[in-house]
This record gives sequence, C-alpha cells and structure tokens, in this order.
Amino acid sequence: MGRAISGGAGVFVWGIEINTERTQREIVARKETMSRWLRNPIRIVVIACLLRIGVVGAFFTHNKFSWGLNELAEIARALVEGRGFSSAFHGASGATAWFAPAYPALLALIFRIFGVETQASAIVVVLLNVIFASLTAWVLIELGRKQFNETAGVVAGWAWAVAPPLLFMPWLPWETCLSGLAFAFSLMTTLALSASSSAPLWAWCGATWGITALINPAILASFPAMALCIVVRTRHWKGAFIMTAVCMLCILPWTVRNYLMFKHIVPVRSNLWPELYFGNVDFSLHPLGSSMLYQREGESLFVEDMKGRALNFVRSNPGAFYRRTEQRVVAFWAQPSQLWPYPWLLFLMTCGGVVESMRRGKRWPEFLSVLLFYPLTYYVTHAFARFRYPIEPLMYALAAYFICELVACGQRWRAQSGTKPSGMEKPRYKAPGVAMRGRR
Repeated sequence: MGRAISGGAGVFVWGIEINTERTQREIVARKETMSRWLRNPIRIVVIACLLRIGVVGAFFTHNKFSWGLNELAEIARALVEGRGFSSAFHGASGATAWFAPAYPALLALIFRIFGVETQASAIVVVLLNVIFASLTAWVLIELGRKQFNETAGVVAGWAWAVAPPLLFMPWLPWETCLSGLAFAFSLMTTLALSASSSAPLWAWCGATWGITALINPAILASFPAMALCIVVRTRHWKGAFIMTAVCMLCILPWTVRNYLMFKHIVPVRSNLWPELYFGNVDFSLHPLGSSMLYQREGESLFVEDMKGRALNFVRSNPGAFYRRTEQRVVAFWAQPSQLWPYPWLLFLMTCGGVVESMRRGKRWPEFLSVLLFYPLTYYVTHAFARFRYPIEPLMYALAAYFICELVACGQRWRAQSGTKPSGMEKPRYKAPGVAMRGRR
C-alpha cells in the first residue's frame, strides 16, 4: 500500500516529497500575476483596440465602404472647398447649424490630408473611431476605481473592451464613439470635484463640458442637474459658477456664428423641431428625401415650418404622441432589439448599480441625473441604438459595480453558511489503506 506521511514543510506520497508550502506560494504567485495582468489598463485598452480592428477589418475585407448620404461628410467637403460650414444636404448651399461643429471639422482635416470621401479617408476615420472607443475603456477603469472600487473599474473596463454590441460602433463614420469618450471624461472630471478643488480645476471641468457640447449637445441635457448636485454636495457656489461660465464661453463663439448666419439664437444645433416632426409624423419632408422643401425654404424657414407642423400635430393628436413617446422610452433602453435580452440585462444591472450606490452612499444623484435627463430629447424624437452609446460608459460602470457587489454578497453568504459550531463538524474522510502520521 502507498503511504502519505506529513511532516515539516512537505508531504511524502509514494516516497516522493511534495512541498505543500511551496506549492501554495506558487499558486498564490500565479494568482497575483494573473490579477496584475487583468488589472493593467494598457492591456485592456490594447485588447479593446485589437478586437475592434478585427471587426472593422473584416468589414473592410467583405464590404466596400461607402460614405453614402453622410451629412457630416458633406459639411466637411464644403469646409475643404472653402464654402464654410454649409451644404449638409443635396441641393442646398446655405449655412447650416443642423449639426454640431466639432466632428465635421475633424472630418475636414482628414479630407484635406487623405482626400474627400476617399477609401483612405474612410480607413483613417474608422481607425480614429477605434481609438476613441478603446480609450473609453481606460476612462471607464479610472471612473470605476475612483467612484466604486478597483475591481468594479477593471470589470467595467473589460466589459467595455469585449462587449459584442460595442465592437461594431467604430464602423459608423459618425461622432458616436467620440461622444462616448468625451462624455466619460467629462463625467470623471466632474465627479472628481470637491469643496477643496481649485478654481482652475472647476474651469477645466467646465471646458470639458463645453467641448463635449460642441461634439454632441444632447449630452449637455444632464449638465444643469449635475451642477446642482455638486453645489449641494460641496457648498461651493463659486466653483459651480466658474464651471458653468467656462462651459458657456466654450459654446459662445459657435452661438454667435449661428446668430450672424440665421438672425436668431441657435446655441449649437437647429434641428430639434424638425426631428420632433420626423419622429412623430413621417420622414417625407426630410432634407435627404425628394420633397426639396428644405432646399427651397432654407434652414431658418424650414425649421420654423417644422416647428409649427410638429406643435400642430401634438396639439391635434395628443394620444398618438403619448403612445409613440411611450414606445420610444422602451425602445431607447431595449435597442438593439436583435441582441435581446442583452440590452435589458444591461439596463437592469444599471438600475441595480444605482440602487447599490444609494445604499452605499456613492454619488448616485449625479448618476441618476444622467440616466433621467439625457434621454429626454430622444424620447420625443427618435430612439435609434447609437443614440444611447454616449452614456453607455456610465451604464457599464454601474452594471460592473452591481455585479461586483452581488458577487461579494454571495461570497459573504457562503462564508457565513459554511461556518458551523465545533460540535457539529463532520468527521474527515480518510482513504482506506493510507496512514497519516508524523515524520520520525
């Protein structure tokens, strides 16, 4: 019969000494090495980048990239050709404020170097989107670490890096990926403010929000509520005033340009009323269609026309408007429907993260203000899947925090349930024919 003899730092089995302490140290060392590898932000960002490059590379291999009816690209073309920020739609040559200025300006720079709507320009645009989306993982890690704990930040970063719905977004030649990065960075900067923060830090935070508004002004919907939350928490009215003032100053030059062009105030974008009409009536009058109403009236008159039509529809058909709004509220959180139930799981875990933040005394008012106010514009207009992307960094952070707390709760429950009174311990199992005794 074989015998196992324990003693000292090892165990003799069949005449072979197994050093249990060394084995345990090696296991612990391997676990620590794996933990350091998983927690390295650079690796997470690199893997996020490689996965997205693989996806868009497959798209480029099997599909011919087409700019199609890309309004942002048309504005960029006009900028390159010296016609100013104009000509967003076919047959229109006048100034426009239909879109925010930052991303068309970036496209114009790319077009000037690599050609207008060329294949080379398309590759550069898509690769930039890959970089924006991958860097968002790094911001998400830092956001999770600072607001929750390191594990939550790492889990959020990995989830963002490998989540299938996010891998396809860089293929879209739009500002979506840049919007997500800008919002995540602005949110992280805002949540880092405290009563002891210096005036330059408050100003820097305001600048991040102002730049973000010039990329995607819809993100600014949650800014007033977040500013109020910060004032209540820090009691620092002066800092909040500086932040708000700097944000407005960043937007002001574009607002002044719009006033000079259209003779009325357009803070960033002019298309709210038209989108309200398109989303609730139909798209027959859309500038991309064949009606040519926008091209005949010009942008200012067209916007006023759509405003009157939209308000008239809401007054005449309040029931239909409310029903469609309810449908869009559901659709906003349920998109993309092809990946069901993934969107609903993300939404439920996000809600769980908010609830857990309330229980643990985290910054839940700021989190909730984003989730409540950002979607309002889309509730009354459109609820396409890409419109939720800019706030998904926060959703992934909250979902990761909820999962980590759920796992920690399960571990605590198992530890408590596994502890038994000393008199109730079961006898240990001893294999037949194996004697255990100390070394002589």
